[in-house]
Amino acid sequence: MTIKWERAVGGRKLEQFLALMDGVQLSLTETQFEMQVRAEENLNQAKSRRGGPGALDASRASIETDRGRVDRFVVLQDSSSSRQGGDVNSALAIELGRNAYDVTVLNAAGDPVREYEVGAMQGLYVLTDAANLPRKRKGGAKGKRHVKVRMKGGGRGRPSRRD
Repeated sequence: MTIKWERAVGGRKLEQFLALMDGVQLSLTETQFEMQVRAEENLNQAKSRRGGPGALDASRASIETDRGRVDRFVVLQDSSSSRQGGDVNSALAIELGRNAYDVTVLNAAGDPVREYEVGAMQGLYVLTDAANLPRKRKGGAKGKRHVKVRMKGGGRGRPSRRD
């Protein structure tokens, strides 16, 4: 006996038909809400712990939710600017941590003014723990990174970041 599966239901692929069913969508919404609550709890605990000097700063981070046509998302946002030491990857650094790296500050002419090291930090795993996923650190720089920051206007302005 052979079983024949329908490849489409109601003009949609079977997977899409199943994913858009009311019960499945309700379950996704409930799971998203539960993850959001746990992530906000984890982030608030991290904010209240506030590490020592050079620790990851999660004070400007927040948990947001988003929705696609099928999927639901729980997102760690961080609004830190370069002035506070953050950048476009600061939410990623909060979640997974960062490797240590060296910084050289250059004046407008390109001459070194100051050098310092930014220490490695352990991640807070806010979303990972909220989703009950294992903490696995993959990827990242294998060697130590070196960042050069050039100051604008002879050192009076805000440094601009260059790799």
